[in-house]
Amino acid sequence: MSTVTDNDLRELKDLINSKFEQVDRKIEQGNEKIENKFEQVNEKIENKFEQINEKIESKFEKVFEEFTSVKVEVATIKSDVNGLSKRLDNLEFIARSMIIGVLVALLSGLIKFLYPNLLG
Repeated sequence: MSTVTDNDLRELKDLINSKFEQVDRKIEQGNEKIENKFEQVNEKIENKFEQINEKIESKFEKVFEEFTSVKVEVATIKSDVNGLSKRLDNLEFIARSMIIGVLVALLSGLIKFLYPNLLG
């Protein structure tokens, strides 16, 4: 058998250290690749979320605009209904007045017909 010398041990130590360094470098390269992939995926996800957020905001803006226009239309219709109800109240008053006037005219005509000398 051969004897192991200090020189052989140093060579073995250097060989083991170099192998560990190679493994460390490969692990670091793998970590860098994984981190790059994660960053790319993260950027893609953020872009998608931004696009979705913009679409949602634009749709909410459209809905809000439609809601405000409907609100304005409801207010306009309400004022029109109030105006129409006032007109109908006025028309009802006028119609009652006309009916009363016609009835008074008919009654006075009937009285004049029945009692011609009464009214003079």
